[in-house]
This record gives sequence, C-alpha cells and structure tokens, in this order.
Amino acid sequence: MDWIRWFFKELWWYLTYEHYGKRRLRPATWGLLFTLPLLAAFYLLALWLGQRSALPGERPAPTLPPLTKTAIFAAVTATAQAPTPTPAPLCPEDPRLWKLVEVRPFLDPKTGQPLSLPKPVMRIEPACVYEGFLRDLTEVLIAATRNLSPTAAPRIAVPWFELPGDRIVERIFYPVGDGGVKLAFYDSQGKPIDEAWHVYNARPTGNPDFPVALYVDRDVPQPAWSVNYRVHPQTGLRVTTIGRVQLEGASGYRMVYVWFYDIRQRRWFMGGYDKEPERRDYAVDVNNRTWAQTAQAFGLPYQRRSELLARFGLPESAPPTLPPKGEDTRTGTLHASPDGSWWTKDR
Repeated sequence: MDWIRWFFKELWWYLTYEHYGKRRLRPATWGLLFTLPLLAAFYLLALWLGQRSALPGERPAPTLPPLTKTAIFAAVTATAQAPTPTPAPLCPEDPRLWKLVEVRPFLDPKTGQPLSLPKPVMRIEPACVYEGFLRDLTEVLIAATRNLSPTAAPRIAVPWFELPGDRIVERIFYPVGDGGVKLAFYDSQGKPIDEAWHVYNARPTGNPDFPVALYVDRDVPQPAWSVNYRVHPQTGLRVTTIGRVQLEGASGYRMVYVWFYDIRQRRWFMGGYDKEPERRDYAVDVNNRTWAQTAQAFGLPYQRRSELLARFGLPESAPPTLPPKGEDTRTGTLHASPDGSWWTKDR
C-alpha cells in the first residue's frame, strides 16, 4: 500500500506547484481537465454516427422472395422453439389413493333417460388406473406374454349383475392366474373378429388384499366360430377347442368378467368362480352404435382387441385364420340366447 500512496503523492506534486505555502494546479493541468471531456464527447458522437449509418433503413434493401403462406410458415418454424415437455404425473398404484365415484346421473344406453339401479354404478378416479388394468387384461386374455398367479386365492363375495341389470345376487369369486388358455372368435369366412372390451362398473370388496373389483364386458359382433388355444414357449400354439357359435335372438355374443386388484403385486387378476353366474355369457345386439351409447352412459370407452395389442406393443397370439380340427381338438356348438349360453359336444 506504500507504493500507492507514493504514486498519488508524486502525481499530485507533478500536476501542482507551490504558491505561498499552498499547492495550486498548473495551467497545463487545467488544459488537461478541459480536453478530456471534449475527447470523450467527440468519441461518443463518432460512435453514434457509425451505428446510424449501419441501420437497415439506410442500406440497400435485400431482394426477398414474394410473400406466400409457405414462406411465412417456413420462417416461423425456423425461429420457433419447441416447448419444454412436462413429464406426466405418475398414476397412483396404491388403492388407498383411489376414489370410487358414482356415475350420476346414469342414463339408460338405449333411451338416454335417467335410470335408477338397485346398486349404484361406480368408476375409479383417477381414470389413469384403467390403463394399468387394460395392460394386465391384454397380457392375460389376449397376448399370453406372462403367466402369473395372485398373491393368495381368498373367496370374495361380490354382487353379480348385468348391464344395466335389475337382478343382483351375491356370488363367490376368487382371483386366478391366466392358466395359459386363450379365446378368439372368427366370422363365417374364417377371419378373426376384432372384439371390443368395456369396463362398466367398479365395486369395493371389503377384502384388504383385493380391495377393488371391476366388471368387464367382452362383446363379439356376429361370431360364427370360437377357438380355445394355448401358447407354449417350446411347443408353440396348440388349439384345444373349436366350437360353432349359434346365436338366437341377437346379433352378438357378450361375456362378462370380474377382475380383482392384488394390492401386493400391484396388478389385476381375473376372477374364477365355483358356480357360474346366471347369464355370464349371452346373446345381445352389439355394434358401433350400441357401444357409443354405452360408453356415453358409463363415461369409459370401448377398446378394440387390435387397439389394446398396439397400445402395449404386444403380438397377436391367436391363429390368423380359423384352424383346422385336429384329432385331439374338442368340437361342439356354443348356443347363445338372451337368457344365457350353453355348450353341446359333437357326437
């Protein structure tokens, strides 16, 4: 710090002189103080004039292409920046974070009028829970990609009722694995039918390990054949049952399933039963119009078989065409009427 004091002391002595015991500024110092601001002003003026001469308005205008919608769109997309994607919130897998909300008012899918049911129609909130259910359903009943078993197999009593239904009875179900057996339907030309699935109700079970049950419709329009098959990783596909479908009084075939949520494995399992419920499978008119009406009534859309496979990136495991009857293939006829279905073997 001494050299700094020495420098300023010498500079002061250089710019001043002693006059009767006082230091006064030299004439040259006064000239320097007036000259420095003038130099700064001239420098700023020259800088401003240089910038003004470079403004676009005083330069020759560049030759631009004629304005068209394509040119404007290209200019906008070139300068626009994509928004930063916001990660979607994770869907809760803990049923304690779900809510069972009653569908109000519930409108009759056929008439569109409010309908009073013995027990309310309910659905799960948030709706993203159904995405996990559809994934498990596709893996178990369609794609045959996994063969899992539920944590336990307790007997669970849940109400059994139809869509919309007025007869409600308690039935005993228990969660089961897929068992490896799949089912596909074919039309009269032997082509596979792109069946539709629809979740139409949710109910609490009172069982802490399997707290929620879902009721699901499987609708097949105008089936002519049903095929049961298995997919084994070593031996491949094996057809076990081929049945002709005979519909009475309707144009489609409906199957009703109950599924239970395993809170430990955080996945859904199909419900098996000791005694088959009334009208579990029956004939009914199903088409795009009835599906749209039902989806509007319940607030949940139908899902096609092909859509589910594409959504979860899973292959179609069913035979691409109606397979021939083998020596060990069980054959018969599936009779379906609005009152229920039954099976008769070939003689």
